[in-house]
Amino acid sequence: MKAPLLASLLCGALAFALHGNSLNGSFLFDDKPLVLHNPLIRSVSSIPRLFVSNYWAQTPYEKEVLLYRPITMTSFALDHSVWKDNPFGYHLTNVVVHALVTVLVWWMVWEALASFWLATLSSALFAVHAVHTEAVNMIVGRTELLAAAGALGAGWLWLRGKDRLSAAVLLLALLSKESAATLPVLLGLYAVWKRQPWRRLVFPALAVLCYVGMRSLVLGGIVSSGQSGILSRLDLSTRLWTMVKAFGYYVGLLVAPVRLSPDYPDFILATTLWDPSVLAALGGIGVIVLVSLVNRQRQPGLVMGVCWTAITLLPVANIIPIGAIIGERFLYLPSVGWCLALASFPLAVRARALQRIAAAVLVGLGCWWAGLSWQRNGEWRSDDALWSATYREYPTNVKAAYHLAEMAFERQAYDRAEALYRQAIVVDPHHVWNANRRSLANVHYKLGMIHQIRGRYPEAGDEYQTSLTFDPDPVEVRYAYRLVRGLHLASEKRYGEAIAAYQDAIAVDPARSDAHYNLGLAYLKLEQPEKAIGPFQRALSLDPRSVDAHINLGNAFAFLGRYPDAEAVYEAALRLDPHSLIAKKNLETVQRAPGHRHR
Repeated sequence: MKAPLLASLLCGALAFALHGNSLNGSFLFDDKPLVLHNPLIRSVSSIPRLFVSNYWAQTPYEKEVLLYRPITMTSFALDHSVWKDNPFGYHLTNVVVHALVTVLVWWMVWEALASFWLATLSSALFAVHAVHTEAVNMIVGRTELLAAAGALGAGWLWLRGKDRLSAAVLLLALLSKESAATLPVLLGLYAVWKRQPWRRLVFPALAVLCYVGMRSLVLGGIVSSGQSGILSRLDLSTRLWTMVKAFGYYVGLLVAPVRLSPDYPDFILATTLWDPSVLAALGGIGVIVLVSLVNRQRQPGLVMGVCWTAITLLPVANIIPIGAIIGERFLYLPSVGWCLALASFPLAVRARALQRIAAAVLVGLGCWWAGLSWQRNGEWRSDDALWSATYREYPTNVKAAYHLAEMAFERQAYDRAEALYRQAIVVDPHHVWNANRRSLANVHYKLGMIHQIRGRYPEAGDEYQTSLTFDPDPVEVRYAYRLVRGLHLASEKRYGEAIAAYQDAIAVDPARSDAHYNLGLAYLKLEQPEKAIGPFQRALSLDPRSVDAHINLGNAFAFLGRYPDAEAVYEAALRLDPHSLIAKKNLETVQRAPGHRHR
């Protein structure tokens, strides 16, 4: 027993060491609403509530997506109790669970096929496969990790005859992610192969029924998602051939996990059987099935591995559209079967010399995968690094362009942001994803802000108006549209009309300072300082550190001959910015004014 234990632990250690450079990662994508900003995981006292809540409860997507994964959410709550908002601890948990899954792969294969070397090679290949990097690096990818750990643990227990305990572990796996529901099907096939009694499948089936009941009570049904995706809007033929193409794409990722992406919006739909990618997928799948069947007696691990991969891919095959056509994280559990099939291949070769060559090829493949994993972990360290890597590989990827534009905008790199935003709104009818209405509204809003910052007020107004056609609700866009109209009118010295526009902006959102400030400026331009004082004071109450508002309030006081008030305001401006030449000059002017008495 010492050799199996040592071998399995070494494989687990390999998985942990290889993904050690993922520990310095940050919160990415869905990590932010589900973990970083989720009030439901801020206290362990909320854990019971997680079992009666939608996975997306109290997030902006609660009404859009219906999922039930309370065990995963509980793990986040436990992490938060220790690590708070430090992403290191969450990534550490992911890497530890991945190492555990790697160990369980070893014991599952050992129990099913009683082959030390097959178990070791399968587990080692699983440990290093680069297609796992998304599931391991993205904190919410833990759904895949926990579901796989539970499914493998339940399978191992079932193979050892511990049916009741196996069912309990399977239920935990299902409560982590629904993809674990494929395990009873796999156990059924194993039971047929080994001619085991059907009654052994009762407890796994009960676990699935229990999960379905819990899910139905909480969500009001067993639907997995409110986002059916583009496939639900297509005809049956296009859906079918696209699914075949996607299967072929997945096989390609399992063999060569290169040009990886957090999203595959450039994936092109297949409309006919004669699409080269569909034919290639059918040919590749046919070869895999044929080789497996030819060697089913000599090396059953090939058949088991292929069946495992195919069956665990079915839930994400879009037979029922799930909203995503391709996702690397979906390959985490299926890759267990793929690694088993690859590990079995050298043993299926009859000639010993060819066995050695096949084994050497697998070792080389594993080393290549390991290098890709280490590199890819580094690319997952931040939003900027990840989307930059994606954009390099997929220059037409509109999602990558959109996210890079958002980051460039935050850094005030407006030229780059504008170019990337323009690319993000280009619609390509051949791609499965284009910017949705919410994203388009945001893009045009940000383009409007860029124009406004540069003083191109008419162009800014056009962009804000376009944004409102995609989403008429956001207060900040309605406010910005009215504000920039006032700025445009003021630039043309139409101050009376500008005042009306600023007042419209204030009516939309009175809590923003810039409309009040510009309203005060317009009154000053019309030489109505008594009307300017109120807007400037309101602007300062909203933004007390505005040097410009202090200076112009002082100007209004000085215009009315209220020199002590003006002096006090200019001095306040200089306390905020001792180097302000305008504040210094104006202060000196009022201090020399006839009749001014110094305080």
